[in-house]
Amino acid sequence: MEIMKNYADLLRIIDIVKAEIEMLEIDKEYWIGKDEQLPSFSTGASKYGLDVASQQVDRLNGRITSLETKLEHYQAIEKEIRENIEKLEGLEYKIAKLRFIDGMTYQEIADELKYSYGYIRKVVSQGNKEVTIRLVKQ
Repeated sequence: MEIMKNYADLLRIIDIVKAEIEMLEIDKEYWIGKDEQLPSFSTGASKYGLDVASQQVDRLNGRITSLETKLEHYQAIEKEIRENIEKLEGLEYKIAKLRFIDGMTYQEIADELKYSYGYIRKVVSQGNKEVTIRLVKQ
């Protein structure tokens, strides 16, 4: 089930990187101006001068490019993991997928898979015990 947790963490990282890119784009609008032809009309350029605005835009563009490269890498990994997860079989994997990837509660999972809530919790508990036993033996 660790793969499912790692996949869910990867999805969160992707969301964070996307949010950071959006914030940098907003910051860039401050320096360039929104829908303006000349940066001299932007707030940043008006306040600090075109030279400073130009330097800030260059710095922001570099950071955005770096994050976009990182995002592409994370998204390629996410796609590969998702394809492999879809191939997994068994009730434990179905439960883990619904829980960690789809974000469903155990009650929702029970309803979806047409099992009782108690049975779903039991399967999860047994899976956790097996993982713990394997880790202790190593």
